[in-house]
Amino acid sequence: MNVLPPLIAGCCLLVYWGTVVHKALRFTRKERHGVNLIPRERVGQWIRVFWIPTIVAWCVQPWLALRSHFHHSHDLAWTVIGFVGAAICVSATIATFSCWREMGQSWRIGIDPEERTQLIFSGPFRVVRHPIYTLSILLALGTLATTPAMLMLVIAIVHIACLQFEARREETYLLRKHGYVYADYMKRVGRFFPHLVVRD
Repeated sequence: MNVLPPLIAGCCLLVYWGTVVHKALRFTRKERHGVNLIPRERVGQWIRVFWIPTIVAWCVQPWLALRSHFHHSHDLAWTVIGFVGAAICVSATIATFSCWREMGQSWRIGIDPEERTQLIFSGPFRVVRHPIYTLSILLALGTLATTPAMLMLVIAIVHIACLQFEARREETYLLRKHGYVYADYMKRVGRFFPHLVVRD
């Protein structure tokens, strides 16, 4: 039974990141704009230098766990944690598809300083400003629960740090492009978690 959590996490990662690549290639073929897989600005390009290898290493971790049999086969606590992590991975993956659908043609994975995309305030974006990033954080933590290794911990920390940095850069860009409309949205809606109290 204990092989199931890392197996589930590994499949979720294949679906999640495979869909990201597929969507990025499809946008590039069908639209004049791409999704900025390789951003046009220098900071975004440098972030990709270590972020992309981190994601590749992340996707590999559950499968290495299955091969090495390092999971705790007789430890009930680790079994429960693993299955909770697997459930988080499945939930985060499914919920991300809803976010992608809500974004439609505005979906991007990098910043183009010259582009002005339509703001999305509906669906999960009514609750948090970066629901896809929130779900990606949960996916990383869920993978860590199914694959409790030091390398996976480092991967999760690096990935979450990159998301934090990128979210702040995106907000600066969106404030510059949309002004008070986005500023008001930031006051009403939390970055990764809902505001308990709406700010004045």
